[in-house]
Amino acid sequence: MGRKLLFGLTAALLGTLAAANAMAKDLIVGVPRSVPPYVIPETWGGIEYDIVKQSLALVGHTVTPKLTVLARVPKELSVGDIDAGLTMRPEIGVDACYSNSHVTYRNYVISLENRDLKIDTVADLTDKSVVAFQNAHVYLGEDYARAVSKSPSYREEANQVVQALLLYSGRIQAVVADYNIFRWYAGEVRGKVDVTQKLRLHPVFAPTDYHVAFRDPAICAQFNTGLTQLKASGEYDRIVSRYMAQMEANLADAGK
Repeated sequence: MGRKLLFGLTAALLGTLAAANAMAKDLIVGVPRSVPPYVIPETWGGIEYDIVKQSLALVGHTVTPKLTVLARVPKELSVGDIDAGLTMRPEIGVDACYSNSHVTYRNYVISLENRDLKIDTVADLTDKSVVAFQNAHVYLGEDYARAVSKSPSYREEANQVVQALLLYSGRIQAVVADYNIFRWYAGEVRGKVDVTQKLRLHPVFAPTDYHVAFRDPAICAQFNTGLTQLKASGEYDRIVSRYMAQMEANLADAGK
């Protein structure tokens, strides 16, 4: 009787493992841009990338990243070239299942403290020289687009290293960027400009929550489960802390 029971338990366990393996998938995930410290394609790491990868791992899935552009994500999802896309919002119009928010970006108007600029609303940008991230006039709303259209000197840069160079060298008055992205790139231009200058953050934008867009609603639900587990374990916060520490170390090196 004991042997029969042991055999039955072993068979059940093997059956469970076989079912789990059958459900496990290697997901092709579209990564629409390089935005350190959130996504770092050179090493396939970053806050957002690690959160997504580890949340999926907790529910049995692996990730194969595919670097793409934001405009291609809807088509690549619809034809099945990718299983999911990072850094998505429902407003983008991608027909998919949107996960719970897994990362939040916080855009600011950023200026040098010594300029003592007063910027309380986007309307205050109309007489300022400003450099923003690519397509900021689309993502940040009509009021912003209207204000910067009147700016005497406004441009958008895909390469956000340029923002740090121009601001710290005093060639522009303000930058529009996520604070963490700006600070990461500031660490990359050490030696070229003085990145130890104090900054002033003007909080004229609301935080932006991002999601993962999945083709398969079942995997979307599994990701949400994994994300909840990642947060409960404390690993979510540890991921964020690791990259923040790396960013601060880069900036500390810049001051030497």
